[in-house]
Amino acid sequence: MNAKIFSVDIGTTSLKAAIIDGEGKVLAYSVNVLPRKTTSFLALEWVNAFWTCARACLDEFRLSQGSDAYPDAICISGNGPTVVSENGRTLLWSHSVQTDTKTDFEKGDNTSVSKKTSVCKSIPVSQSLFIPRLKAFQFLFPDDYTASRYLFACPEFLVFTLTGVAVSVLPEERFRAAYWDEASLKENGLDEEKMPPFVPLGFCAGETDFFGRKIPVFCGGPDFISALIGTATLFPGKICDRAGSSEGINLCCEKAVFEEGVRTLPSVIPGLWNLSVLIPKSGSLIREFKNEINDIEKKKNSYDEIIDYSYNDKNSEGFRLLSEISDNVKNGINLLKKIALENDLPFDDYMTSCGGQAKNERWLSEKALRTGIDIAVLDCADGELLGNAVIANVSLGNFKSIQEGAQSLVKRVHTYRHNKKRATDVKIYKMPENLSAIIFDIDSTLYTNSAYAFEQVDVQIRHFAQKSGLSDRDARNKISEWRRDWSRKNGGKKISLGNTLVHFGVTIEESIKMRENLLFPEQFLSIDNRLIQLIARLREKYSLICVTNNPVLPARKTLSALGIAELIPDIIGLDTCKKSKPNKDVFILAAQMMNVPFQNILSIGDRFDMDLAIPLEMGMGAALVSGVSGVYDLCEKLLEG
Repeated sequence: MNAKIFSVDIGTTSLKAAIIDGEGKVLAYSVNVLPRKTTSFLALEWVNAFWTCARACLDEFRLSQGSDAYPDAICISGNGPTVVSENGRTLLWSHSVQTDTKTDFEKGDNTSVSKKTSVCKSIPVSQSLFIPRLKAFQFLFPDDYTASRYLFACPEFLVFTLTGVAVSVLPEERFRAAYWDEASLKENGLDEEKMPPFVPLGFCAGETDFFGRKIPVFCGGPDFISALIGTATLFPGKICDRAGSSEGINLCCEKAVFEEGVRTLPSVIPGLWNLSVLIPKSGSLIREFKNEINDIEKKKNSYDEIIDYSYNDKNSEGFRLLSEISDNVKNGINLLKKIALENDLPFDDYMTSCGGQAKNERWLSEKALRTGIDIAVLDCADGELLGNAVIANVSLGNFKSIQEGAQSLVKRVHTYRHNKKRATDVKIYKMPENLSAIIFDIDSTLYTNSAYAFEQVDVQIRHFAQKSGLSDRDARNKISEWRRDWSRKNGGKKISLGNTLVHFGVTIEESIKMRENLLFPEQFLSIDNRLIQLIARLREKYSLICVTNNPVLPARKTLSALGIAELIPDIIGLDTCKKSKPNKDVFILAAQMMNVPFQNILSIGDRFDMDLAIPLEMGMGAALVSGVSGVYDLCEKLLEG
């Protein structure tokens, strides 16, 4: 049977829903953003969001399936360990119960943090994920606790609202320790009768009236479990990156391994386990940055625009943030790989990404390059929704097991390669017929080191921030936005940091001193023997000079760190003529110092606007390189010629 499942997942910041067919294809999709300012009764908003998404999905579904079409079943998952009372009072999983105060919660602000009236003395240390939350709920909301017949986890509250049946979903019997039992409830002064009975994953709680038709409602349980199912992370060695408001790197394995920094829980598949490295707030940080930029620009940039904005300016706060998130993911992957190697466990050569962060091609591509692992994406990026479709289909009898259902519905549609080859590392715009001299840019041309490329600019921004009384973050945003605005007003051209800082009152002389005192390339770079050999051979045929926007001193230190300082003794820096690229005068001076006509010179750099546009206007040759690998290739071609 090709069952159509109305799949719903309650996230921290939004409720997502889709109608998914028996082949895993999304036939309709809707998302409803949840309110953020007042979250004390957020569960009531889940109900409103459910029906809003249901109406939208049903309307879209009927466009392709007919005006009287209905989905065959509903399956619901949600965040956790969230606790909800029968009246909708909500203690979200993400709210700290160690530092938040009773007074703050009574005001309806679940997100504030205070050191007054600490709750922590009431919170037990427990293997259970729920006992501490239940105890906190009892302390914070005693009236709601007493009055409520039941206390629910997140998706179970919505299931109860739709069917009137109170249940607690236990994904697999080994999860009982992570939930509760009679003894742990009694030990912590919690009422056992308030806890609905445990039911298995995929339990049919009953039916609900879905716009005129009774439809069965199945229990999907925790979103974490549904996402593992929806990415088929149910077989030893499978890895997934569940990336929403927070992020988790998950490895399915045959052995329970307990190590610091890793959360070990049973898999939903008996006999298997799931190892997780959690990265809190990664998606939330991106959203906060997006809101900051939108406030600065007085416009609503999309998520995709913010990602492009960040990667197009590698010294923006956005680039720093995305790099930090990617590095945290890389560290998580490396930790799990280390555990796998030490315990003779399989470890795939790719991971599947799901969640909100799995919907941007550039982010995934850059993330794969930085983390060093291939990243696969699915036909349905919301793994929780696809997992719910699997669960419901198994309960309807369409598959014999969760694993069989996942193998059938979960389809990989694209893989972003961590070692992606560029179409070319060199783009030659013009090659002089009688080449006799070469101008090299230095930074990100004669070396490839993203950490130093970022730091050499960011250290100046941090220094500017300190002098201006700004936070580092505000200074990055201020400078990045000004450069972006300048580019918009100047036909897409780019402006150097030195010229940007002049706008903010930092003179070129101050920039020179700042860079001389703050840049230490030797801490990031090392001897490059291949570059040494190529430059040594190149200087036998051509005159060589470096033109850089850094002062001569740090430029010379950079060449020394690479081992080529004696091979290219001539450098034109910011302090040479108090001007920076793309100023024409620095290229004129380079030609004069080499005593070579413009038409016989080749300019090589990693930025078209800074390194190549003016030389081309002057009649020089120009070659754009993607870093030192491009320099290698170009040098070898020139030597062969």
